[in-house]
Amino acid sequence: MKGDPLPMNQMKKTFLALLALLLALSLSTGAAEEAASGQASSELFGSPWPNTNALGNLPAAAPEEKDDFYTSVNYDALAANQNSAMYMPLLVSVAEIEPAVTALVQDGSVSVPGMDQLKIFWEQAADIEALRNAGISEVKPYLDRIAAASSIEELNAVLTSDDFPFSPYVVMPVAPLALNEENGVWLYPAFSVTSDFSNGPNAYTETVADAATLLGKVASQERAFYLVSSLSLLGVEDDILGALLSLFNMEAGYAKEGYSEAKAGLADYGYISNAPHRMTAEEIGSLCSRFPLAATLKKFGKDKTSAFVVPYPAWLQALDSIWTDENLENVKLLTGFKVIMEASPFLDPEYGNGVRTDSGQPVMDANTNPWAVCNRADTFGHLLAGLYAEKVLGSELKETLTSITQGLIGTYRDLINETEWLSDNSRARALEKLDHMRLNILEPDGGYYDFSSLKLTPSSEGGSLFNSYLQIKAYLNDQENSFIGKPAKADLAWKAVNPLGTNCFYDPFSNSVNLLPGYMTSFTCPKNATEAEMMGGVGSVIAHEISHAFDFAGSQCDAFGLGNAILSEADLETFLAKVKALENYYDGITVLPGMNVKGTFQRVENTADLAGMKAAVKLAKSRNLDLASLFRANAKLDCMAAPAASLENTYNNDPHGAFYLRVNVCVQMIDEFYDTFEVKEGDGMYVKPEDRLCIWGAGTDQR
Repeated sequence: MKGDPLPMNQMKKTFLALLALLLALSLSTGAAEEAASGQASSELFGSPWPNTNALGNLPAAAPEEKDDFYTSVNYDALAANQNSAMYMPLLVSVAEIEPAVTALVQDGSVSVPGMDQLKIFWEQAADIEALRNAGISEVKPYLDRIAAASSIEELNAVLTSDDFPFSPYVVMPVAPLALNEENGVWLYPAFSVTSDFSNGPNAYTETVADAATLLGKVASQERAFYLVSSLSLLGVEDDILGALLSLFNMEAGYAKEGYSEAKAGLADYGYISNAPHRMTAEEIGSLCSRFPLAATLKKFGKDKTSAFVVPYPAWLQALDSIWTDENLENVKLLTGFKVIMEASPFLDPEYGNGVRTDSGQPVMDANTNPWAVCNRADTFGHLLAGLYAEKVLGSELKETLTSITQGLIGTYRDLINETEWLSDNSRARALEKLDHMRLNILEPDGGYYDFSSLKLTPSSEGGSLFNSYLQIKAYLNDQENSFIGKPAKADLAWKAVNPLGTNCFYDPFSNSVNLLPGYMTSFTCPKNATEAEMMGGVGSVIAHEISHAFDFAGSQCDAFGLGNAILSEADLETFLAKVKALENYYDGITVLPGMNVKGTFQRVENTADLAGMKAAVKLAKSRNLDLASLFRANAKLDCMAAPAASLENTYNNDPHGAFYLRVNVCVQMIDEFYDTFEVKEGDGMYVKPEDRLCIWGAGTDQR
């Protein structure tokens, strides 16, 4: 690291050159883009149904529900939005959260613990002039200390000093050692460069030899700008692309040894159960002779645990292997890069505004910056989510979601009992998982982070946005550490996520179903929805998450989150054969010209989709709900269309299936769908009864 940062106009020119390279790459990717451009060919692509998630690939008229259920239900909406850059009503509805919560923050009608501190932080984020005047002056002393280190030993002294508030290489969340034990500390690698790239099947397994390939993996143009501008801020003046390649490949060298969702989905059975290694402090220390892991844990108060859990200790050994004086300059550059990436949201937003404008993205200003920096898991995301859940969503929705979730857990109990291939021991362990399943619905079971004792320094007393971030970081770290050694809390899974994110999830290591308030909008939970529509919409999502407890990954953990498979050896053979049959079915589906579904890559999510839909339908039948409304609501939930080029990237890297297939494939495997819509042999949705796939519950498929 040397010299002063590049001037803003030079950084912008550099990045625009990179954008030109990205554009050139996008123009050479082949048939998918040609099909999406409209109509270079009048023939629709996709088999056995046209891929109507791709813009420009919609039939001239709506098909019948019995031939292409997804397209039939969504035809009018898709047809009306073929000229959109992308159409996805779920994401459109998420935009309603920001103004609703912002009004609660600004109108003074709500007084909750921590609100006064949130307002200090909000006002500091809105003071663009102060941020512009500060530039990078507040983070530069930390970067200078890194740059001044003349040996690995001196760099270690910087990283472990009490006045260096960053942990660039290790994430240390407090989480249960097991649900029937106490909370301990888990250790994960902290990725920054590689995290901005594909998490697909080849993530972190190969080095990248050239800049074009690397940039082709960039997830978004704005993120690419920060990758480049951060290097400029670190004084890299000449070969920025070369430096980026060097950082990526060095980080990928240890990142490939870490846990990734893609790796888990593709691995042999047992990957999840073998991942968490419980280790003592002495055992942890034996993995790192050069990287200062023990001192880092002590500095952040993570050394007080009775045990650590390390998913795949090989990544720690790989990190330790690069921690040498021979690698000092690259290690210093990577360390500085990680620091600037963490700090950048709390610095002058002007660093990214020029490129945001050129790429058609909204700039960060006094109106948009406060929400961007406050709505984060590491700042006030939990306080904002609590406001949204209580004041906007309300207790009635929470009661409805709780009722649906509990009903689905009961239904899954019935499905487990009806599954003929399960042995008595496997059945008992599966039911035990349901008995101990924790529910975090719209809020973590133990409540959101408590901000009542936080005291930020206002700008009038010399405070700043960046300094306030460091105060919040230290405060939340201390609060999290207070859970170490206490009885296990499944809701600690929420501490690492932004609850206003558009997501719901199942966590196998805490056996918990988590319904984030950010997923609940007027689209997913319309106020006038019937019970059947709620069951087909958000109910199917909840059923999907519960199903993850029994999919290829979740079934590898027991009721308490330990790596003990719930299936006996003989039952596992049957289960894997059923999963393989589903993989093979998806493998035969064409989604883009020359591109079929990667069934193995998607097996975890596709298994949960199928089992979840079966559970939702079974519960709806027991409540005498209108199944036609349920099926249609489920199809509408997944309505979307995007350019084929972006879909190609998604299909390569997202373990979830294509939206239209998540509907069509699942419903065509469920007998009730045939009765509801009078589907017969010869119809496009028809599958012979003996070929309908079924994993859990009674079904004609008993292979």
